Amino acid sequence: MRISTSQFYAASLTGILNQQNTLGTLSQQLSTGSTLVNPSDQPVAAAQNVALTGQINRLAGYTQNGQNAQNSLQLESATVQSVTTLVSQARQLAVQMNNGTVSSQDLQNAAATMQGYVQQLAQYANTQDGQGNYLFAGSKSGAQPFVIQADGSVQYQGDGGQNQLALGPNLNTAIGDPGNALFMNARAGNGTFSVNAASSNTGGATAGPGTVNNTALAQQTLQVDGTQYQISFSGSGGSMTYSVASGTGGAFSASPVASGSFTAGMSISLPPGSNPAITVPIVGTPSSGDSFTIGAAAPQSLFQTFQSLAQAFSASAQASGANALRAQSISNALASLDQNQTNLLSAQASIGSRLQQVQAVQTQNSSLTLQLQTQQTQLTSINYPQVITEYQSSLTALQAAQKAFTQVQGLSLFQYL
Repeated sequence: MRISTSQFYAASLTGILNQQNTLGTLSQQLSTGSTLVNPSDQPVAAAQNVALTGQINRLAGYTQNGQNAQNSLQLESATVQSVTTLVSQARQLAVQMNNGTVSSQDLQNAAATMQGYVQQLAQYANTQDGQGNYLFAGSKSGAQPFVIQADGSVQYQGDGGQNQLALGPNLNTAIGDPGNALFMNARAGNGTFSVNAASSNTGGATAGPGTVNNTALAQQTLQVDGTQYQISFSGSGGSMTYSVASGTGGAFSASPVASGSFTAGMSISLPPGSNPAITVPIVGTPSSGDSFTIGAAAPQSLFQTFQSLAQAFSASAQASGANALRAQSISNALASLDQNQTNLLSAQASIGSRLQQVQAVQTQNSSLTLQLQTQQTQLTSINYPQVITEYQSSLTALQAAQKAFTQVQGLSLFQYL
């Protein structure tokens, strides 16, 4: 069999080029540490690698969302705790001022302190996270939610929504809470009903927050039906009596629904009968003509409660009637503060539950990411000793092919003449 010069050159060149291609591939594998230098060489492995990379990238996005959610919830939890502490301080101050021995200066100082608490509460309610989002603005996190008006009232400009972050394919968590639920909508009084003294009262009596004996009946009577009661007093000393009128919208019937002799410290059950829904204690001795109104507890913001305490402290008169009115206002505010504390504790529990969920999902995502990265490493990483050996063998073969080609290329019949 004869081999022409052109065939020899072509075969030798093809062999050298193949060896160079193999050597180049092995060199790239050594420099990158990956077996998938040319995806076309291993299409199945390349497709698996693309799928694994996509899963890892999605998990990285969920992990970042989880970190953002964790940061926001931790900040929110700390802020709510600060508000709870502020409420406790306001409550302690109210208890201190709720006695007849405090001086006018003490009351004025307390009023100034409460005004400072209002400003501090507004700062907490307008807390922003690291991205400048307001925690308590609902879904309107880009705008300041609480604004103090010229008359001192506080307006909520957020909404009742919640922003969500995705922690997984079908798992979202709420970050931040709407400020109206936290600071604006807690019910006054004991949460079911509130008691208010007439501004014309001159006696030394106050009405306590009262108790609920039958929750369903109390809600039906006071909140659904809108029934109100007015307890009025007449007479003096041992002959003092009380009467109870009922009505709606501030209008009461002329004929009392109940009446009787009054004894200081007694409790009056409403509605009158054998199955009263609520009980209201009367502490101290009223004057003839004094009255108290009982109605369904309306939503009252924490700002309003703070401001009502500031107004109560601002009344510096030391007359018996003025002291009783101040004591009534403070008693009502204390009951409202208790409702707000319950509301804040409930919110704190919800935030803590979401934070635990985020942390658990973060741990799960981290574990899954590690598993996928391990699979990807096993799929794409080279065996360095094996590749180095193949590289050395390929290099030797290439050098041998080049040397043989050079030597044969130099052969000529003229050398033997």
